[in-house]
Amino acid sequence: MNIGNRGNKRYTIKESYRNKAYVGVVNLDARTNSWAWKGHVDFNEGLHSMFTNRTFTTALQAEDHMRQFAHQCIDNRLDATQPHGF
Repeated sequence: MNIGNRGNKRYTIKESYRNKAYVGVVNLDARTNSWAWKGHVDFNEGLHSMFTNRTFTTALQAEDHMRQFAHQCIDNRLDATQPHGF
């Protein structure tokens, strides 16, 4: 897990899940005083953008949501591309 300085109003998180790298940028909107995130997952076929229109009260809430979203995206893509043996 590689996280930038949480004391900043904007920082980057670089992680991986199921051997797929993903990056998220957590950002504080000074106008609304709320946190949001956007990012991408690095699949073999290329980058897959991910974002949400939701806002969060804390940076940790935004981080948790971003991780859950990334993990679900990776699980969905890998499950769809894995052969199912019977």
